[in-house]
Amino acid sequence: MRILPILLTLSFWTLLAGCERGAPAPEAAGHDHSKHDHSKHLQAAAEAPADVKKADEPVGPSIETGSFLLAVTPAQPGYRIGKSGEVEIALEGRGEWHVNQEYPIRVDLKAEPGVALAKSELVKDDAKEFGEDKVRFLAAVEPSAAGDHEVTCDVSFAMCTEENCILEKRTVAMQLKVE
Repeated sequence: MRILPILLTLSFWTLLAGCERGAPAPEAAGHDHSKHDHSKHLQAAAEAPADVKKADEPVGPSIETGSFLLAVTPAQPGYRIGKSGEVEIALEGRGEWHVNQEYPIRVDLKAEPGVALAKSELVKDDAKEFGEDKVRFLAAVEPSAAGDHEVTCDVSFAMCTEENCILEKRTVAMQLKVE
């Protein structure tokens, strides 16, 4: 009779030991992250030296590598003084690479004088489109002076394959032509 309570207690503790605390909920659709562990690759990528252009180097309106395309483009045909507008920041995976949806993507925005930004930081919840193949943000701008004004976007993200993840911090910039 005394063995039954002991067996029940041992069974309970065995079940608890098998549970993972804080394990992410399974995803409804898309990439199956349960087949592999991105976290070890993200750690290795953070420690590894990178041989690609980083945020502190000269930039253009787009950067394309074998794993992604990152671009900032006008979201409308023209910009006028005192009229609100938007610029689009888009990130697309290339080949077998996809956007890691678990990594906290972030866009830090800066604009030259003559252009006001509605927000200086965009995060996942601000995205107009958020998927493994493409992430797209629209950043609100309001020009207050005519001429060319640079809008700069520092973007932090992670790209992954089934076997590897790479942390990225890249900068893209465009000239906002204001009439």
